[in-house]
Amino acid sequence: MARIQPVLTPTELALVDQMAELTGSKRTEVIKSALAVYHWFVRQALTGSRVVARKPTGEEVAIETAELALLEGKGNRLSPEELGLLAKRLAAAPNAVEAARIRERLTRGFYGI
Repeated sequence: MARIQPVLTPTELALVDQMAELTGSKRTEVIKSALAVYHWFVRQALTGSRVVARKPTGEEVAIETAELALLEGKGNRLSPEELGLLAKRLAAAPNAVEAARIRERLTRGFYGI
């Protein structure tokens, strides 16, 4: 049986090598672990579970699928007028942190999550 090798960029290969060195394991084990985590994340997202993520700013946010939000009655799809107002606020944002916060609200409002 032929082995299937994932196609990795040079940067990804370097990360896999670093992780293998840090953990004292083989490269294949590092890739298997990464795939297991990815599979878990996708399964949680597709089944409508919440996944808590930490932004680069340190703020924690709950990521949930749009389907779950609608089923729970938490759908917050914004109207075109509201989206337009948010876009104007984004253009006039005083700093990068505020811009990131408005951009996230704009995205979540567009998709209704």
